[in-house]
Amino acid sequence: MNSNAGYDADVVVVGLGPVGAVLSALLGRRGLKVEAFERMPHIYPQPRAIVFDHEAMRIIQELGITDRVLPLTGSYRPAEYRGVDGQVIRRFDVAPPPYRLGWAPNWSFDQPGFEQELRRLLDELPTVNAQWPTEVVCVDPDASGVTVHVEPEQGAARTVRARWLVACDGGASPIRKRLDIGLKDLEFEESWIVIDAMVNEDTLSALPDVMVQFCDPKRPATYVIGPGRHRRWEIMMLPGDRFSEGLPEHELWPLLDRWIKPGDAVLRRAAAYRFHGLVAQRWRQGRILLAGDSAHMTPPFIGQGMVQGLRDAHNLAWKLERVIRGQSDETLLDSYGEERSPHVEATTKVAINLGRVICELDPERARARDAAILAEQGGVVRTTLRQSLIPWLKDGLISVNTPGAGETLPQPRVHVQGYDDVLLDDLTGPCMRIIAAADATAGETSALAAAVEPEQGIVVKLCSALGKESDGHSLEVVESAAVLAPWLQALGARFAIARPDHYVYATATDLQTALQAVGALRVALR
Repeated sequence: MNSNAGYDADVVVVGLGPVGAVLSALLGRRGLKVEAFERMPHIYPQPRAIVFDHEAMRIIQELGITDRVLPLTGSYRPAEYRGVDGQVIRRFDVAPPPYRLGWAPNWSFDQPGFEQELRRLLDELPTVNAQWPTEVVCVDPDASGVTVHVEPEQGAARTVRARWLVACDGGASPIRKRLDIGLKDLEFEESWIVIDAMVNEDTLSALPDVMVQFCDPKRPATYVIGPGRHRRWEIMMLPGDRFSEGLPEHELWPLLDRWIKPGDAVLRRAAAYRFHGLVAQRWRQGRILLAGDSAHMTPPFIGQGMVQGLRDAHNLAWKLERVIRGQSDETLLDSYGEERSPHVEATTKVAINLGRVICELDPERARARDAAILAEQGGVVRTTLRQSLIPWLKDGLISVNTPGAGETLPQPRVHVQGYDDVLLDDLTGPCMRIIAAADATAGETSALAAAVEPEQGIVVKLCSALGKESDGHSLEVVESAAVLAPWLQALGARFAIARPDHYVYATATDLQTALQAVGALRVALR
């Protein structure tokens, strides 16, 4: 166990947007002492992000607040790309149940309400001290920690000494700039205006019942269905358009005339953005790490902006815990940037490529684009699963030469002794796990349980019928609907070793290979 002698906190988190709040909560649930600071006096009252995915929901599940968040969500609709003449040229949808990660693949949500629930959770965690409005005026890192000088709006200025600091302070990140960390430009910059509206009930039926990317060279636009009556239009600004905040309503309604007119809705927000593709050149400098928008910015065309930051928080939380508790050397934190940076870049490039499809303004090239997209599908619009667009982890702490390494471990609903139809993570918690196929012998599961016991890990044995109760390091489960079993079979594997953040480290066909993989992971962690 770590000693806090000489430290006020294990971790200081700067910025309490969704990423900083989730990271603070993940660390707090692990019993680490967190000081978190936010300079703004209130949660921003208007939605910015409007969608998240099943990885985000799985993190929310780990935080234990799904019952609070679900009322703030809406079902996610299929998406259509419509070409020059309004014809459908591409269609995206989500995979049907049983859901691979235990949750529907995509969700719409109310961001202010979500952030409010995160703040509420932080107040409930005894080892988290979250303060706002508080300005972080100086950050002094050294070899053994970080000294942070803060000035609350009310009360005296103070100094906080922490082992580590994570900057979640936004795209303009003062901390990133102080560290002189540059941004890699992925060469995408377009000006758009985002308009949120609460549409009247009697108008909703006249609007599309799916998400739409209007790939119209006269004025590219995106239509997003939010929870309830919330609808969003993202509209590309054209040369000569006035690009500024606070456009008056009489200048906004002409942009929406294609869909709604004054009296059909109440405009909730309008904000001008420059959509960028940027990734930090370094994610760690000594005792300071970057996360969320301070480390990357992603165009919104696949709804991954906030989700990328939540993946940062999830990747970082378990590694910080290991380092702080003395279970791993601090070099483990180098794997954070090694993993997240290329994954963020790959995901952002997917968004950029889709954005370039949408943003074409030349009518002839747009028609050629439409024809090419249809030709790629054999002349017939076919449905693409949205999650197939998101790459797997390909770098860092994974055994890249085994099938399935870098994927996220599927999460079925399962039956165990004493519990019916529960999500697997709720039984195991965020620990190292080994999934064993149904044909694994008692001797194999016993050997694997012994191998992961020093890491407080667990073996999950897939069964066709319930047998013995869990002994603490092994668990027999029956899947409510087969998710893990067919996944293993498709990989040609009998065992899968997963990290605490659900990423698969390795798979194996036999006991000896599985034990070697567990040993290699333990060595890498220590």
